[in-house]
Amino acid sequence: MLSKRQLALLSLGTSLSFWDIFNVPYIENFASKNLGEVSSVLILSAEMIGYFIGGIFNGFFATRFGRKPGLLLSMFLITFGSLIGLLSLSPIQLVIAELIIGIGIEGEVAIVPSYVSEMVSKDFRGRAVGFTSMFGFLMSLVVGPMAVFLGEKYWRLLFLPSIVIAVLALIFRFKLPESKMWIERNYEKLKWDKIVIIFVLIWFTSYFTGYSLFSTPIFYTITSKGFENSSLYFTYILYGDPLGVIFASILNDYFERKYSSALANLLSGGLVIIWPFFTGLPFLVIGFLIMFFQGFKFPVMYTYTSENFATKIRTIGYGIADGIGHLGGAVGPIVMALLYLENVSISYTIVGIMSVISAVFILYFGVLTKGKSLEEIKG
Repeated sequence: MLSKRQLALLSLGTSLSFWDIFNVPYIENFASKNLGEVSSVLILSAEMIGYFIGGIFNGFFATRFGRKPGLLLSMFLITFGSLIGLLSLSPIQLVIAELIIGIGIEGEVAIVPSYVSEMVSKDFRGRAVGFTSMFGFLMSLVVGPMAVFLGEKYWRLLFLPSIVIAVLALIFRFKLPESKMWIERNYEKLKWDKIVIIFVLIWFTSYFTGYSLFSTPIFYTITSKGFENSSLYFTYILYGDPLGVIFASILNDYFERKYSSALANLLSGGLVIIWPFFTGLPFLVIGFLIMFFQGFKFPVMYTYTSENFATKIRTIGYGIADGIGHLGGAVGPIVMALLYLENVSISYTIVGIMSVISAVFILYFGVLTKGKSLEEIKG
């Protein structure tokens, strides 16, 4: 079993991953001033494609060689990609940096929830995964003010904390134990499970919505509502995300995760659909609530996804589902940007409907997991 200290060490690396996730919309927004909107959207899409590659590669790596080597590899990739981003002098270098960072981040997303789920008791599984990811989402409280402070002139310095934190996390992770469940099941052959395809669709539709909310049209909408400093007001809205994560992390073991995962996607999608019809303070409040439910879904869905796979395919299945699912995060911002130019309300409606579809998939195909050990659920 993992100690609280070891969970804290894992959280350090996870916080780095989410630092990189949350700084992308600011990097995209600042870079768009020099690169143009289309090129800036490619920055976000490059990281999403990195997730696709990283999910399959890192998931298989952790399945074949162990959870611990997989955790070390993800930290190395984030460090390397962040260094390229910090030193980037051209759009292509920036795109390459985000691609590599995305590969590393997906290693974290695919391996950490699986590793933690395998290394804690069934009654603490939800909170352990939640608290590990919670520290990552709390980085949004730091990224926003830091990005606004650095502004257009020094935005490349947003890559610097990633390098520092990654090196420290890399050193600490050498002290982590290997998963006992992985050791016991390592001799088994990989056996395909169709639930992988279902979770690809669940994550694709959910990420389609989630990452569209980080795209350039969101900043344009904020400005059109009379809020001139779009980065500042986006930060106010974004604070709903870590608050949702905190609530979900605390409550994660008290409710059936099948239903809490579906509800978060359903409410978030519904609010996105009606969001562009509001102005002033109500517009900001609804945006905050959207981000709250977006944040709420991650601790529960991270735990729930790992529970739906057997031990032998847990990281590769998780990696495929979340990695390919992240293509929704690559497609979503582009689709929203194109639709936004034609009709604002339609663009938001399509984005919101995708989240509702994710909720429907969870309700129809998901299994009940509350109070059950991983062996009882899938083995």
